[in-house]
Amino acid sequence: MLEHGFFTIELEEELLISCFFSAWNFEQTKHYQEQVKLAAKPLLKRPWARLVDLSLWEGGGEEVIKPLADLQAWAEQHNCYEIIFINPPLVPKFMLEKYGDLYSEFQIFEDIDEAKRWALEQLSDV
Repeated sequence: MLEHGFFTIELEEELLISCFFSAWNFEQTKHYQEQVKLAAKPLLKRPWARLVDLSLWEGGGEEVIKPLADLQAWAEQHNCYEIIFINPPLVPKFMLEKYGDLYSEFQIFEDIDEAKRWALEQLSDV
């Protein structure tokens, strides 16, 4: 099956920043999982954080949960100290409320710049 939805990933200091767009299926989620692991390689030897901008994401079915849970477990095993979600709309917010326990802890911010400042401050204390 073809991937549905898309994302961007960028690195900024000790932050891996992802933006999700449209609705996702399993294939897109697996692709995202693989790309995060590749993009995070320069960060793995020191504390880092993931910021995930959900403001334009339409969510996904239950099939996206396992790859996202696996990615979170991998990130935690590789020095990712924080996961922060930016501005989740209704469906992604519902998904976080329903499945959020796969993240040991997470923060939600409305503003990405505020989230970046907070994450960098948290990492400086590690």
